[in-house]
Amino acid sequence: MKQTLLWTVPLGILLFGVTEWALLANPGGRLVGLVLLSILLGFVGVFALAPVTFAAGAVADRWGNAAAVVLIGACLSVGVLAIIGSIERAKPGYVWKYGEPTRVAIPYKRACTLSGYTCGGDWTVDGKRMHGGVTMSRAEYRSLRQSSGTAPDNAHHFDARVLGNRASTVGLHVKPASSVTLGRVPEWTGWTAGAVGLGTVLFAIVFPRRTRQEPAATQPA
Repeated sequence: MKQTLLWTVPLGILLFGVTEWALLANPGGRLVGLVLLSILLGFVGVFALAPVTFAAGAVADRWGNAAAVVLIGACLSVGVLAIIGSIERAKPGYVWKYGEPTRVAIPYKRACTLSGYTCGGDWTVDGKRMHGGVTMSRAEYRSLRQSSGTAPDNAHHFDARVLGNRASTVGLHVKPASSVTLGRVPEWTGWTAGAVGLGTVLFAIVFPRRTRQEPAATQPA
């Protein structure tokens, strides 16, 4: 195992560096980068399957194969759903599907993110003034950059939907995918599934099932 790590770890670091260069530094190397990324994930998956197989074996020795399959499969499934839900919650489609319609105001003196078209804005929900990030279309973002104002009360107003401290404008033309429903899966379920799975595996390793030893048969004289 140690000899394997001695050559796989440096190889993985080198492959990761080349992949990052192909995807980011070299605009024309996206195809090469995606191929290298798939290879990297494939080899990482091999090492990731090893501890999962070991964990399943420990649980199977303690409680049986059926219990190992059900427990580890359920924990991994819940964990994956929680990860997908976290990704979906970060998308504008989630805000558009579950948010409330209102009108947001983006001041002339605004703060915008470096990536995407999200700027700081204000809105009112149930009589409460809120501040957060407003994600807009490219055309709306260009209109902000091309305009200028001096009065502190001047601001751009957009129809949008808001959820918490995030907003998505109507001009973004969001069409929420059906998968945004998974955004309703709370994040704590993933952490709970991981804790239950890890705790069960550790218990099975520390306290393995004791096999009963049959008494040796006596040989006739």
